[in-house]
Amino acid sequence: MITWLIRAVAVVASFGLGAFATELLEIQASRPAYFVTLFGDQSDQEIMGTDYPSLSPGTFQQFGGHYIIHTGRTITFDGQPPMRIVVVAFDSMERLQAWHQSDAFKKLYDIHKISNVRAFAVEGVAPGSASNDSSISQR
Repeated sequence: MITWLIRAVAVVASFGLGAFATELLEIQASRPAYFVTLFGDQSDQEIMGTDYPSLSPGTFQQFGGHYIIHTGRTITFDGQPPMRIVVVAFDSMERLQAWHQSDAFKKLYDIHKISNVRAFAVEGVAPGSASNDSSISQR
């Protein structure tokens, strides 16, 4: 009788642990990704229209991208701010990379026009979860 009870508890505990682990994996898999574009100075006026992929919503909307920041009021605390800041959010880094490798992106991307443009992708924190980044120091 006790052996049967121990086995039943072990099965229930295993099921609960498996469900918890699956939930953690889903949270990790659903981390959003952001494409950040920083436009440097007045010489970038030629691409301030829609001549850069992150300035053309038609290139990224089909990959689930949407604006988070599209140049708003900027208050400087340290250093020189860029003239323009654009952040496009995606559901995942895979969706962001698919957009970056797409023909729509490549059609608008001209290496000769982007001397003062910095663009990079960064993975965010999954909604509803705290950051577990050990590189963030506590002050």
